[in-house]
Amino acid sequence: MNTVAEIMTTDVVAVEPQNSIATAIRLMRLGQMRRLPVVEDGVVVGIITSGDLRRITGLASVLKDPSQDNFLWHHIPVANAMSRDPISLPPDAPISAAARLLVEQKIGGLPIIEDGRLVGIITASDLLEALMDPADAPEPAA
Repeated sequence: MNTVAEIMTTDVVAVEPQNSIATAIRLMRLGQMRRLPVVEDGVVVGIITSGDLRRITGLASVLKDPSQDNFLWHHIPVANAMSRDPISLPPDAPISAAARLLVEQKIGGLPIIEDGRLVGIITASDLLEALMDPADAPEPAA
């Protein structure tokens, strides 16, 4: 295991800048994700995270409690809350480079870009899973 491509998630859920905050919240809840790349015409222009959503909604549990919904969230575009020009890596980057960026930048995930297009995402969870030894997996409960 040497490159990001070997452990990245390739089935990436993304939003567009004009999508609503409500759409981002719904997608994150459904996929149990903490971040979504923001893509415009196939190009990553930002990333929206659970932290961004907490900041704009003022609710710490916005992703956990579906009963919390607000009419305004349907009218605020993702572009108003996303981080622009996120740090990214190419798929042939070493896994150690991804780990270093996550730690140094204090972020939880990186879009993976090839030829200007989103091809995957790598998260701290992906890195930890790659390090786990299958022999150390807990026994399923009876």
